[in-house]
Amino acid sequence: MAEPILRWAGGKRQYLDKILHHLPPKMEFDAYFEPFFGGGSVFFSLEPSNGYISDVNPRLMNFYSQIQNSPSQVISKNKELDREFEALVSQRQRTLDEYGDSNNMSKRELPDEPKSSETYRTEFYETKREEFNDLRNSNGECKDPLREAVLFLFLNRTCWNGLYRSNQEGDFNVPLGRQWTKIAFLENRIHEAHRVLSSTTISSGDFAQVLELPSQNDLVFLDPPYPAGPNEDGFQDYHPAGFGLDRQKELAEFALKLDSQGVYVMITNAPSEAVMNIYEETGVLDRFEIDRLEGSRMINSVSENRTDIGETDVILTNYDQTGSAGVFNF
Repeated sequence: MAEPILRWAGGKRQYLDKILHHLPPKMEFDAYFEPFFGGGSVFFSLEPSNGYISDVNPRLMNFYSQIQNSPSQVISKNKELDREFEALVSQRQRTLDEYGDSNNMSKRELPDEPKSSETYRTEFYETKREEFNDLRNSNGECKDPLREAVLFLFLNRTCWNGLYRSNQEGDFNVPLGRQWTKIAFLENRIHEAHRVLSSTTISSGDFAQVLELPSQNDLVFLDPPYPAGPNEDGFQDYHPAGFGLDRQKELAEFALKLDSQGVYVMITNAPSEAVMNIYEETGVLDRFEIDRLEGSRMINSVSENRTDIGETDVILTNYDQTGSAGVFNF
C-alpha cells in the first residue's frame, strides 16, 4: 500500500482505518474523485486505477505532477540540497576546529565570528524559501515546474510541522522547523506514489470545476478545510482565497447534486454548529448518514499538547455505513 509523501495539516492519516471502514463495501467504482487533495492519505491507501485528484493550491498539484512524471529527479535534487546544507555545516565545524581552541589568538584575528548550526540552517532554509516563492510570476505561472516541486518537497521536509501557509500574495511563509525529514526516508514512498499516480488525472482549481465530472457509480471523497475560530470561518492561510461558510454551503449543495446523479459521496468535516446548520438547512442530513470520530488536532508545535479533544470530525455518506470496507475494485 502506498503512503503519503507530504506532511500535511488536516491530513486524514490518524483516521485512515476508520475512514476506510466507512467506504461502501464490496462495490465497484468507475472512478475516484478527490478535489481537496492535500496529503492524499485516502487516495494512496485505496490506490485507484482511475483517479481524478485536484486542489486549489497549484504548487501542491504541480508537485504531484512532477512525482507522476519525474520522481527520480525530485529525489536526486533533494539529495543535492541535503548535501549542500551538510557542506555548510562541515565548513562551520572546520572553522571551530581551526580557531575555537586557539587561546593565543584574539577575537579580532578571527576571519569571521563562527555562526551557529541553527543560524546556518535558518539562512539556508530562508534562501530556498525565497527561491521557491520567486518561481511563480505575477500571473501565477510557474517558471520551472520541476525546480518548484523539488523545493516544495524540501520545504515540506524542513518547515514547522509540515504546515503549508501563504500570505495574501500567495507566498509561502512558514518558518524553519525543529527537525528535518531526510529524503532517504521518503525515497520509497515517492516511487510508490509515482506508481499510483501513473493512471491518475491531476489538475488544480476550484472544487466546483472537478465536481462537474463524476457520473453514476463514481466515488467522490470531499474533505474541505474545516471551520475554526470564534467566527467559524476557517483557517484562511492555506490559500489566499480561504474557505468560509459560504463555500461550505456551496459544497453541501454540490454533494446533493452528486447524490441525485447516483454518485457515491463521502464527506468529512468538523462537527461545528455552523456546519451542522448548513447541512440541516440544505437537506444534506436528510439524504446522508452521519457518524462521528474522535481524534487530536495536529497543528501544535509541542507534540504532548496534541491531546484528545473529543469529537473532531464527522463522516457523512449517501449510502449505508453499516458494512465494512470489504473488497474494492476500481
